[in-house]
Amino acid sequence: MTDIYAGCGWSRSHIGSCGKGDIYKGYGWGKSCVGSYTVSGDVYSGYGWGKTCVGSFSDGTVYEGYGWGRSIVGEYKNGDIYKGYGWSRERIGEYVGEDGGAAAAALLLLFK
Repeated sequence: MTDIYAGCGWSRSHIGSCGKGDIYKGYGWGKSCVGSYTVSGDVYSGYGWGKTCVGSFSDGTVYEGYGWGRSIVGEYKNGDIYKGYGWSRERIGEYVGEDGGAAAAALLLLFK
């Protein structure tokens, strides 16, 4: 299970988790499933028959949208989550666990 945090260092707060292809908002008994992701990098909002593809992740980059219309919204690397990319990126969160799961959760929990 990968834990997702908003903020950095001592001021960070736990906002969700992900694992086995599911993305959860909150933690403990109060958590709720808000989306899912695939090993190939697709990210979905919702679950079951009503889910919608909202983006993807690949090699440290998080994309919003799908296909030709997708755009870069962030990056993830070594436990850090960034909004934006390159020199203009801003560190907005942290994760402990799997990189791909963190990227998927960041798209649904931090970039909206």
